[in-house]
Amino acid sequence: MRVIKFRYWDGENMIDGDSLAFEEYAPISHLLTREGTMQFSGLTDKNGVEIYEGDIVKQEYSVIFNATYDPVSYGFVDQETEEGYHIGEVVITASKGVTIRNPMRYTEDGKPEKSNQYKSVASYRCEVIGNNYENPNLLEGDDS
Repeated sequence: MRVIKFRYWDGENMIDGDSLAFEEYAPISHLLTREGTMQFSGLTDKNGVEIYEGDIVKQEYSVIFNATYDPVSYGFVDQETEEGYHIGEVVITASKGVTIRNPMRYTEDGKPEKSNQYKSVASYRCEVIGNNYENPNLLEGDDS
């Protein structure tokens, strides 16, 4: 069963959903339309930190290309690889699920490149490094 949780940025502090007090009959739509409300994605990062909408994650990747298959060893030889990481804001969409929207891609050569794609969040290889309210500079290409 999926856990439904929220947290809220009040302009100064991040308030955990368990600390939010709502009127007994207030509709959930009231909460969802408030600026600063973030929904729990149901995922945790590689360190066990819960991932919410609006979180900024750093996700490692490794791509193998130009590999030649060797039928004797049943493996690939002479392969080229590219390793790096993406940094971006987590969003939850109906069509794509939990993704990173338009992440910055950092390769081994250190040149950041903005992507116009959505990257699926792989919790076993990502780390929450902040959120878009407390750390907006992380989305500007500064990964310190």
